[in-house]
Amino acid sequence: MIEPGELLILISSTLFLSYLSGLIYDKTKIPDVVWLLGFGLFLGPALHLLKVAIFQSLSPLMCIVALIVILFDAGINVDVREVMETMDKAVTLCFTTFTITLVTVGVLLHLFMPDSFTTLQAMLFASMVGGTSTVSVLSILANLERLVDMDGAKVILMMESVISDPLCIITSMTLIKMIMMRGVSPLDAAFRIIITFSASTIIGFVAGVLWAKVLHLLRGRPLNYIMTMAALFPLYLVTESFIGPGGGPVSALTFGLAITNFNYIFRSLGLEERVWIDKYHLREFHEEITFFIKSFFFVFIGLISQPTGRYITIGLLIVLLLALIRLMAVKTISKPLHFTKTETILSALIFANGLPALVMSQLPHLYDPTGLFFQHPDAYTNLCLPIVLGTILFGALLGPLTAREMLKRSE
Repeated sequence: MIEPGELLILISSTLFLSYLSGLIYDKTKIPDVVWLLGFGLFLGPALHLLKVAIFQSLSPLMCIVALIVILFDAGINVDVREVMETMDKAVTLCFTTFTITLVTVGVLLHLFMPDSFTTLQAMLFASMVGGTSTVSVLSILANLERLVDMDGAKVILMMESVISDPLCIITSMTLIKMIMMRGVSPLDAAFRIIITFSASTIIGFVAGVLWAKVLHLLRGRPLNYIMTMAALFPLYLVTESFIGPGGGPVSALTFGLAITNFNYIFRSLGLEERVWIDKYHLREFHEEITFFIKSFFFVFIGLISQPTGRYITIGLLIVLLLALIRLMAVKTISKPLHFTKTETILSALIFANGLPALVMSQLPHLYDPTGLFFQHPDAYTNLCLPIVLGTILFGALLGPLTAREMLKRSE
């Protein structure tokens, strides 16, 4: 059993490390993710200063909290109007990259690691690493702005990452449900999945509309946004209980989306009803919550991971494959969608996984704790770790430098 003092020191040192690594990012160009995962690996697998078994028992709770926070964050940061305006480039880039990754990584991973992944399980893993992380991409873009004129590439990459998080998580949920429906015909499985996600979308959206009205009525009062979190967790649990596994995360996403896009959605439907919600303060408050969850979750993953030479090697090979897939995807869509030279180069070189991929790597443990359907659930986290580190280092260090040189030559 971990001592309360040890846990408090761990939380405190994690938050300080995350904050300090953000401050020195301009000097090192190494994102806080690398330091936090390294800190967890140092305390756990390297020196065994903390008992891994204790933290593994916390895995379901950590995964649920992180999942709720990520999807709610994605929901409140999705501006439906901006998505519609950048629909052609951002959405096409996101879906093209994701689809090629799903098929290519899924097939090759099953061929190279048939002992750990069936074809469907390999595609599940591919869906986990098939997108870009909003937090990781935004930090890279903030640094890149000092190096090059980004033209319209910033909006494309930012919106792609915002769309990517829910796409990857919902696809992962879908594949998990398919894996756990042994003996069910594909038609029945598809019908059940559609019902689950449709019902959870409606529940989350209706709850978001009602809560937006509550926030409007309580406008100007303190503590409104902490009460939003208080409403979010029961919504997740109720949806999971009544709709089934996978419904909770979808309801959290649509709950956040409905709150911040209430006026636009109602205006688009020709309805006159309006609410006043301080989106800036809502997002600012949730950014603090996300910072805390993100920081501790990265250290947590480092603590419970057991990377081996095989996982590291295959993980780094997948990083190279993801870079090639990204290049192929951009080459495929850049001409038909009239990407500028800057947009083409930056879209091909700037991508990174992050917190969502690591959270999703815990889903097999969360939804199948007995190991009935996933014989090697640890493989997801152990293989995901080097991929996240590899893509972040590529996106933060090699990608910007290469992009700057290519843009200079093109000029």
